[in-house]
Amino acid sequence: MQTILAVETSTQACSACLKQGEEVYLEYELAPQKHADRLLPMVDSVLKQAGIRPGQIDTLAFGEGPGAFTGIRIASGVIQGLAFAWEKPVVPVSTLEALAWQGYQASGQTQWWACLDARMQELYLQACRIESGQLVSEPPQLVSEPKALTMIADSGFGQGAGDIDTVFPNVKATFKHWESVLPSAQAISEIAAQRPEQALNVEEQLPMPVYLRNDVADKKTAPTG
Repeated sequence: MQTILAVETSTQACSACLKQGEEVYLEYELAPQKHADRLLPMVDSVLKQAGIRPGQIDTLAFGEGPGAFTGIRIASGVIQGLAFAWEKPVVPVSTLEALAWQGYQASGQTQWWACLDARMQELYLQACRIESGQLVSEPPQLVSEPKALTMIADSGFGQGAGDIDTVFPNVKATFKHWESVLPSAQAISEIAAQRPEQALNVEEQLPMPVYLRNDVADKKTAPTG
């Protein structure tokens, strides 16, 4: 029986989850700008609910982004600290994958576009599908609204999940089925359980946030020759 502790702070939602086999202990709340204050107490709470000690945890997991810069850094910093202190491996999971997984669990649909507001009139977008109960995904992207509309139309995927309801109503309207959700540490833990081979030993490789916007900026400013 695998025991996984996961945290997720990439949006205004803040959560911690302890998954022990089929048993799940979750702390989740909307806590804008309070993630740094709330996350460790949530971790302590789920451990107490499960009645286990850190030594009984097999793996740590966290929502690596994309999402709010500060929120992602909080989750990665906490997980890095716990991984070193408890000598545990870490599985990073895309925040967007968590949205797609939550959409799948809510509806049973297996083909998803996960969408988050990236500000500056752009979206974080990731195509995901469920195969034999496992989540498979394409790389996440940072795109404009017109680009998002084209990608969604060309893919044939009719389901979307995320938080763009009021910011990008035209994108939401393209989907046959839409799930308004924010990422949860429970989804992070369940995806991490599917990927034990992706666990990182922090003594060899630190789990790092995924920002996307920085990556795009670097590509735009890189010399071309």
